Amino acid sequence: MKLTILKSKLLSALQDIVSVIPSKTTLPILSHILIEADDSKIKLAATDLDISMTTTLEAKVTKKGEITVPAKTFTDIIRESPETQIEINAADNRMELKINHGVYKLPGLPVDEFPKLPTVNLSKEIKIAGPDLCRMIKKTIYAVSTDETRPALNGILWQTKGENIQMVATDGHRLAKFSQKNKKLKGLHEDVIVPPKILNVLTRLIGDQEKEVGLIFEENSLIFDLGDTILSTRLIEGPYPSYEQVIPKDNDKKLIVEKELLANTVKRVSILSNLLTHQVKFALKKDILELSTANFDMGGEAKEKIPCDYKNEDLDLGYNALYILDALKQIDGDEVIFELSTPVSAGMVYSTQKKEDEDYVCLIMPLRLVE
Repeated sequence: MKLTILKSKLLSALQDIVSVIPSKTTLPILSHILIEADDSKIKLAATDLDISMTTTLEAKVTKKGEITVPAKTFTDIIRESPETQIEINAADNRMELKINHGVYKLPGLPVDEFPKLPTVNLSKEIKIAGPDLCRMIKKTIYAVSTDETRPALNGILWQTKGENIQMVATDGHRLAKFSQKNKKLKGLHEDVIVPPKILNVLTRLIGDQEKEVGLIFEENSLIFDLGDTILSTRLIEGPYPSYEQVIPKDNDKKLIVEKELLANTVKRVSILSNLLTHQVKFALKKDILELSTANFDMGGEAKEKIPCDYKNEDLDLGYNALYILDALKQIDGDEVIFELSTPVSAGMVYSTQKKEDEDYVCLIMPLRLVE
């Protein structure tokens, strides 16, 4: 294999593809990138066996071939190189890089050890707007569970039945649900549970680009087509818990409060909260919300009152400050509504400004108040 490519073009692709490389692995080949040169293009590929990524770049190829190289070492060398054309030669599982007046040699592993990548059937592809997809992911992914004893909760539930596409995530203490009208995916597939790692990579690759993303639903996998880059992931086996049962239908108390004011006050008051529970007490009286914390280990306390719109009977609740802040960060608009019931019932949080064809709501379970 012999080719020449501009440093900045190669580095940009490498920085994307190393995000798939596992930080620890018992299989050395998984810490390598596969490079294939063919005609006027090169293809880079990486996988952790659950997630795969390939990206194609234009290059000046004078000899076809393929090689695997250690991902981190190769990327570090390219990153520290000056902006110039880099000449790559490879043979017998060894790569030689010529960069200006320098020569760097790297060992590779046999190409046939590299895992087989998924076959992409573009005839089954359906395109949807990238910004819409990113919006759904960002508004739900924060609530994904990290508890490995409940693997179904370690992903986002993606539902395409009916008139809406919907994403749901929960860790048992909080839940985020976002649905959007989209007839393109109507009845396309059964519910799928998508790992968060691939979705984080996807949102970073799309960024703020107004581009469409191709979706290919396979039996046990999901493929995202971004043009020159293809992402694929194994799906998490279900079933996903019946989350509808925990969404309250009869929360009769309503609190309306300015979003930024609440977020900033929770941040301040929570500085003196318990380091394990991060509990903040919400004491609701007519048009007044008092936020307070106590840290008995250090002997610190905090208390602050803010105005709100609340007309029901007095109510005291405890919440994890981090959960409140995560939810507020994703809710649009200047004001938020809390629909509440009792000190032990789930509270619903959503914006006062609902968008047409969209529905977004967060659910947060209260903490038992420690007096």
